[in-house]
Amino acid sequence: MGISLFRNHCKLDNPQCDSCKDGGSCPYVAVFKTKNQESIPNPYVISVSYPGKSNYQSGEFLIFSITLFGAAVCYEDDIIEAIEKMSIGKIENTTIELLELRRREWHDDVAPKDADSLRLDFITPTEIYCNKKMVTELDFFTFRDSLFRRLAGVINHYGEREFVLPYQLMTEKPRIETISSLNERRFYTSQQPINGVVGSVRYFGEISRYLPYIELGKQLHLGKKTTRSCGQYDYII
Repeated sequence: MGISLFRNHCKLDNPQCDSCKDGGSCPYVAVFKTKNQESIPNPYVISVSYPGKSNYQSGEFLIFSITLFGAAVCYEDDIIEAIEKMSIGKIENTTIELLELRRREWHDDVAPKDADSLRLDFITPTEIYCNKKMVTELDFFTFRDSLFRRLAGVINHYGEREFVLPYQLMTEKPRIETISSLNERRFYTSQQPINGVVGSVRYFGEISRYLPYIELGKQLHLGKKTTRSCGQYDYII
């Protein structure tokens, strides 16, 4: 997608994006060049619809979705065009079809459902670090803190206002029991190996107030390499 987006908007063989005079209006720079600044997340995530499937035969469908936010939303049409043209180049003999386009908003002041138990299913490798070590047993408060860091990183850079949590959510530690069935695995890609945990974790306790944030995290993913579809989870109350 990145190569396709770049090819549609730049004619240079060896571009210098950081000093380009057209950088302020370039879709490729807006979407991909944030990686030069580690504290700024890229304004998109990719989600896959068939977790666990790694081999595709000719004629099979590969369905994925891209969630855009922040700077990327301004270039929605350019990104759609880039996706449609991805088959030109590295992906030959491929038909790409846009199935659906949806817009949605998120609010943290909606009345949450009553919930005293929750199961999180980590669909793709999830890298969460605590004290520079990857977490393999995810208690609720480690999950909560990682989730809030991810949301703050996205909203503070791309939102219309600062990400401010209710004081109670940051200071209270309700009694929440954890039953973890996570497994650490290494996945091999054409670029570099990806380490992460997959599987399920169950939480039992008063978690109703956290649900709006958990729902948003489902859309934005968690941990590292979210733009490569890592950190994708679903949940069941």
